[in-house]
Amino acid sequence: MKLSLRMLLSFVTIFSLIYGGAHLYVYWRLVHPLKLTGGPVWTVRFGMLLLFLSFPVIHFVFRRESGAVLGVANFVSSIWMGMLVYLVLGTYVYDLLRLYGWSPIPGGKTMTVIVISVAAAITVYGFFEAHWIGVTNLPVRMPNLPAHLEGFRIAQISDVHLGRIVRGSRLERIVNQINALQPDLIVITGDLVDAEPSHMEDMIPALRRLQSWFGVFAVTGNHEFFAGVERAQSYLDRAGVTLLRNRWVTVAGDLQLIGRDDVIAARLAGTPAPSWDENLRGLDRTKPAILLYHTPVTTLAELETRGIQLQLSGHTHQGQLWPFNFIVKCLFKTPYGLFTDGKATIYVNRGIGTWGPPLRVLARPEITLVTLTREIFCARQ
Repeated sequence: MKLSLRMLLSFVTIFSLIYGGAHLYVYWRLVHPLKLTGGPVWTVRFGMLLLFLSFPVIHFVFRRESGAVLGVANFVSSIWMGMLVYLVLGTYVYDLLRLYGWSPIPGGKTMTVIVISVAAAITVYGFFEAHWIGVTNLPVRMPNLPAHLEGFRIAQISDVHLGRIVRGSRLERIVNQINALQPDLIVITGDLVDAEPSHMEDMIPALRRLQSWFGVFAVTGNHEFFAGVERAQSYLDRAGVTLLRNRWVTVAGDLQLIGRDDVIAARLAGTPAPSWDENLRGLDRTKPAILLYHTPVTTLAELETRGIQLQLSGHTHQGQLWPFNFIVKCLFKTPYGLFTDGKATIYVNRGIGTWGPPLRVLARPEITLVTLTREIFCARQ
């Protein structure tokens, strides 16, 4: 199940205009003042053209291919994409200050050197932060929690984006860190895969090592649909991960675990999810219910109406690169972190992987360790 050709072409066109415009802006403001001539200037122009083309070509033309050369090219182009964000941002801030008559640093070559140095430093930091996985301890009160589920622990991860960047030893470290928490249940709230799953055979053994008393469950994110949701499901089945597509199951005797297809990607793919009544048919409102839903578009009031006490989501990455977190706040009512009104709770995980640039800046990757209780109300530790 894939996006239509028209939708894909529209996305590529918009992406290319924005990405190409960023390259032109950086060239004009940072390279042009260096007054390069002859071979050096053409080398820079060719290099920037190559960097501009490499990311969309790799991800849209060669998305099904693999190999060492393609892997290195993808890594370099992805790092450059992240650095470009801060080159544009630094230059824009300088131009804005100059517009209002204040220039904290000289223009020309000095400005170029300073902006490039700062952007490079942030890029290096962002690469290391992307590997610095934290654990968020989240006690959640459920008044109707049976006594035998007191202290039940759920490890949530989201937005792993397994593919060319997140794989191998990095995936092994993620699995080891989850297993060290000794959770009763593991849930993955979408975007476990990134691109076509056909080249991910080597990741199946690592995922099969995930350990919990009651299994590993997942829901679709937008990237499962972009990759082809049927193939993604086949890949997850082989990895020992149960995909909940618009259905619910009971685990540990009395805990109702609900899965729902990602609303945005399903709509774009022309396969809207069934109604909530269909999805929740047979749900016992006297028992605790947890919803796994990739994109956090539901509200606390809607959860209460449907008899759901807790929703676990992802998708937003907390913006992944500062200052995109401010954009995320404008787009979502529950952009990241904890939201509660005393009756229902939503937690939006920051994600553990990356999309695009393999960087995170002020958006540390996380594993959420949810502890269910009848006593304490949603106080993070």
